[in-house]
Amino acid sequence: MARGDQVKGRLRLFTALGPGDIVSARRKQLSQEVINETSIAFSEQILAYCYLAGIKTLAISSNRRIDSLRDAEITLENKPKVFADSGGIRFHLSQIFYGVYLAFRARLFNADIAIIDSGTTHYFVLTLFRLLGIPVAVNLHNVLWPCGYPPRGAIPKTIRQLNRLFFRYIAAGAVGVSPECERQVMTESRGAIPFFQYRCQFRYDGFALSRLYGGGTFRIVFAGRAEENKGLLDIARMAAALRALSSVNVVFDICGDGPAIVDLRSMIQSDQLDNHVIIRGRLEREALLSVYANAHAVIVPTRSSFTEGMPQVCAEAVLSGLPVITSQVTNAFDVIGPATIRAEVDDIDSYVRAITSLVEDATLYSRLRAACQALSLQFLDRAQSYPAACDRLLQALTDRRPFCRYDDIFGNLS
Repeated sequence: MARGDQVKGRLRLFTALGPGDIVSARRKQLSQEVINETSIAFSEQILAYCYLAGIKTLAISSNRRIDSLRDAEITLENKPKVFADSGGIRFHLSQIFYGVYLAFRARLFNADIAIIDSGTTHYFVLTLFRLLGIPVAVNLHNVLWPCGYPPRGAIPKTIRQLNRLFFRYIAAGAVGVSPECERQVMTESRGAIPFFQYRCQFRYDGFALSRLYGGGTFRIVFAGRAEENKGLLDIARMAAALRALSSVNVVFDICGDGPAIVDLRSMIQSDQLDNHVIIRGRLEREALLSVYANAHAVIVPTRSSFTEGMPQVCAEAVLSGLPVITSQVTNAFDVIGPATIRAEVDDIDSYVRAITSLVEDATLYSRLRAACQALSLQFLDRAQSYPAACDRLLQALTDRRPFCRYDDIFGNLS
């Protein structure tokens, strides 16, 4: 089916949903088990949409726990990648093999259209979907390259060139989490495909307005995957600098788990930062919201090596009335700009200056905090959700009428 052709009859959607355990999550949802995630999972959003819209769906994740589930007209599978977590040439082979596997699964399913999450495979591999007669669109949780840091080196540049050809001549459309996602796709495609933005979504209850800072200890939250390219180790360096420079005790609460925790513990011990960097681990929703409620700011120190789309923690921050300290590579300024204080990418001293300004300038702090309420509304607006963006994409590519009942999708999810 050529790009732009209309899909006739009942739609059959193939989708690849990243590395999450979609089978386990769906079982919990069906059993009405309490789910302790802070945000509403994207996989659950799209599956609820497909169910209500009457779309026959095959959804596959790359989660390493092999499992499957059929729920009415929706089939879910966890199918791990070969060479998972490998580097070098094995990583690229893993991406290619997985893309080929998904394309043939989509063909066996007789898919009318495919929507593939970023990170699933190299984008150019998705050309195979088109060769098999399946229009293919992309869902960007991440940007194509870190904002301001385009690919360098022979292999990354070659992959970008191949991906550019995919977006320009093969892709049917795209959806994504931020204006920067859209800008990059429009640049690569020369505006040849439709693009629809969306925002992560949250339950209406649970978030409480954080404490207004009035002096004393200033608490900053880091929440997310504990990885070096997320800037986790930079926080220990910031804490050491602030201990020497600031008259106020600044404490970082680290909420998350991951491979960089071991190195962070070592840095805390060697620099005697036990009272300045507190590792709380991965917290369930209620516990994390409690940490936010007792904090004064959130920090998102993502480094230039990570393709951040727009971190969910930024949404969680404004929902809690917390100013955000971050840099351009998070792509948050377009979305929650009035609630942010800007630091420079990979620059410890710049983050220290930003934190110091926030602590010492009460007017600045109050202004950023006051902006949070209005900015938070987009993360509770179901018309700006992932299913809404997919619905608009399907309207653009097929003869389907708009679904529009976006609140109904979230009725059993929130």
